[in-house]
Amino acid sequence: MHRATRRADGTAKYPIPAVDGATIDADNEVILVRTGGKVMAFALSCPHQRAMLKIKGGDTAFLCPKHKSEYRIDGEYIRGRATRSMDRRAITKDGRELVVDVDSVIQSDEDAAGWAAASVSV
Repeated sequence: MHRATRRADGTAKYPIPAVDGATIDADNEVILVRTGGKVMAFALSCPHQRAMLKIKGGDTAFLCPKHKSEYRIDGEYIRGRATRSMDRRAITKDGRELVVDVDSVIQSDEDAAGWAAASVSV
């Protein structure tokens, strides 16, 4: 678990993860995922009814304990009551840090192109 201080502009800064996997910042409700040379930021809550997501299978997937919705590590919906992929947050790279807009919500069903683009290469 990693904590980042939320700044006045609604963003939080994180170090770039050194290895693939998921990191949870419960205070800012952010999940950072590094996989396949990219880093993505997700909302910590399930898009179905906002229950807190859990990491499943050693950083290979996410699970909503409330209704058993499952998601791949890249946030893609697999199965369950949810009707869309995990909500992403806007993310940019600033030198050796990542800047996440913790107030942003990019939904796969409302902005598919924005959702797909919400990542940074590392």
